[in-house]
Amino acid sequence: MTKIALIEDDADIAFTIRLNLERENYRVSHFADGHEGLVGVQGGGFDFVILDLNLPDVDGLTICRELRREPATKSVPILMLTARGSERDRITGLELGADDYLVKPFSNRELVARVAAILRRTQTAPSSASGYDDGELRIDEKAFRVYHRGQEVKLAKKEMELLLLLIRNRGSVISRDRILSEVWQMSDDVETRTVDAHIRNLRKKIGTERITTVVGFGYRYDPPV
Repeated sequence: MTKIALIEDDADIAFTIRLNLERENYRVSHFADGHEGLVGVQGGGFDFVILDLNLPDVDGLTICRELRREPATKSVPILMLTARGSERDRITGLELGADDYLVKPFSNRELVARVAAILRRTQTAPSSASGYDDGELRIDEKAFRVYHRGQEVKLAKKEMELLLLLIRNRGSVISRDRILSEVWQMSDDVETRTVDAHIRNLRKKIGTERITTVVGFGYRYDPPV
C-alpha cells in the first residue's frame, strides 16, 4: 500500500484530504506542523509527500529543499499545496524539486487525480544505463538511435542531448538556464531562444504531447500515463 505523508496545519483541510485518499486505498499519515512533518518523512519510508507551503514553523519550501538534499528522500514525489497564486511562488516550488502543485482552494477529486498521475509517472520503470523505453519513445544511446511509436526518428547531436536531459529528469521542470549550461555549456539569457528552437524541433519529431512548457521557467518531459 502506498504510504503518503500529509504535512498540513489546517485540521479541516487535512481531514478532508486524508478521507478522500484513504477511500482510494492510500495509507495517509498526517503531520500538523513543518518540523514534525520533516522529521516524519526523513524517518518514515514514505512513497509520496503532500506538502503545504504556508506552515507556521518551517515553511514548505524549506522542507522541500531539505528532502531533496537527502539521499533517502530526494526521489520521493512531492505535491505542494499553496494559497499563493503568483507564478514566482509556483516556479520556486518546482525549481526546488516539487513534482507538482495545487493552488487552494482545490477540489479533492483533482488532488486524488494529481497524486495518481504523479505516482504513475514516477513509478515508470527506470531507463537503463544505455537506453530508455516508455512504450512510446525508445532510445538506444549506444547506437544513437531514437524510435517514436516504432518508427526511427533522426536527431541532431544537441537534440539528443537535450532529450536525454529531459528524460533523465522526467516529471521535473528543467529551466532554460540549466539546459543551456548542461547541453551548450553557456548561460547567456540572450541565447535561450536556442533552447526554444530545439524544443520545437523535438516536438515535431517525437510529438507535441510529451514535452510540456512551464511558462517563464522551462520544460518538462511527461511519460505516457
